[in-house]
Amino acid sequence: MDYECPECGEELVYHDYFGRICAHQDGHIEGDIYQCPNEDCDSFQESFHSHRSNPDDLHEGYPC
Repeated sequence: MDYECPECGEELVYHDYFGRICAHQDGHIEGDIYQCPNEDCDSFQESFHSHRSNPDDLHEGYPC
């Protein structure tokens, strides 16, 4: 799925994924992390994330 930065409209770039993937967990991937690549944007390299169970809902910030 393609997402746009809410600040500048630039297409966000896939950065990483998150979930229960560390040692001794089940490896379930909860969602994906994106960043804004626009160096002129106030949100440059800030994180945004979406959950794979609801990919239409983009959240600002790194997932906790």
